[in-house]
Amino acid sequence: MLGDQKQHKIPTAMSSQSTTLLVWDHWHIEPSSICTLRCPRCPRAEVPNSLLNRQLTLNFFQNQIGAEIVQHIRKITFCGNDGDPIYCRDLLEICQWLKIINSQIHLVIVTNGSYKTPEWWTALGHVLDHRDEINWSIDGWDQASNEKYRVNCNWNSMISGLEAFTRCNQKTYRVWASIAFRFNQDHLDSMQKLAYNYGMDLFQITKSTKFGSHYPQTYGISDPLCPDRKDLVSSSHRFERVLINLSTRSRPGEILKEIFWNRAQELINHDKYSGICLIGNKGVFLNSQGEFFPCCWTANRYDHNAAWHELAKTRFNLWNHNFQEILDDPFWSKDFLQFDSLECRSKCIPEKLKDREHVTEW
Repeated sequence: MLGDQKQHKIPTAMSSQSTTLLVWDHWHIEPSSICTLRCPRCPRAEVPNSLLNRQLTLNFFQNQIGAEIVQHIRKITFCGNDGDPIYCRDLLEICQWLKIINSQIHLVIVTNGSYKTPEWWTALGHVLDHRDEINWSIDGWDQASNEKYRVNCNWNSMISGLEAFTRCNQKTYRVWASIAFRFNQDHLDSMQKLAYNYGMDLFQITKSTKFGSHYPQTYGISDPLCPDRKDLVSSSHRFERVLINLSTRSRPGEILKEIFWNRAQELINHDKYSGICLIGNKGVFLNSQGEFFPCCWTANRYDHNAAWHELAKTRFNLWNHNFQEILDDPFWSKDFLQFDSLECRSKCIPEKLKDREHVTEW
């Protein structure tokens, strides 16, 4: 239960009425850590020893999160650090229940799209509406090119699923999301045309940081995946994106972006904190084990996040503590506000608050 609404209303970035400054009207949820792909820069491949294949159930959403919390959530982004949401057995039922509890909620699903049947995609199409969005993560233009990074993908099922969804649902916003690599850097224009031909609303190019040019000790100075073109590699410590409209439709969530931008201005005015977990665009993160984090960056299973994982396991697990108890933990009003972890220090620096993309885009 939320308890005292004066304490636990959806806070602004610097609300004095909240027991925590953490903003939780946007949740980034990994409903499944299961995936059929073997992408080489995914934590599944980079940190295999601590990987646990788990998934959240409809029962978890109904009882561990609960209807009262869901009624206060504006947006849920289904995307995993380790897994793909479409491999969550209960995903259709979860989405349907969320829509029943909160008809205004904005759902985003990020997926590689492989191995689901057209019938499954049609069923999903009957659940989602004009407030929602699906991002298909596609880095190639056919099976051979796409599996250069999306190892073990299945192009035919991806495309047949995309087509089946589009046939039954023209309301939900559709994004073709591509990471720029060396193998596709000269094909981005043709991939954009392919996305347009399949009826997508947006072509998104992600400029990644996970290349040898950023991390030579990890990926080598001659990283074969790194684009030759420097303009296709992120210039900062987080990814950057290029968005190309393919339709005249408005993307859902524009009102939310204004809310996020206004919260960023509050942080600038107070000149005290710079974490975008106090803004909401990145979303608080819930992994497939029910563990709660301030963002997905702190939840990645790399060694430098060991302290975050210990906290999530022992004090911030929704299987063992309700959300009220997690928010009331003194950590959020003390140690958390130091913002001294590697992820905080590298990604949420004060000057980035003035960057509209940084504080409004997921």
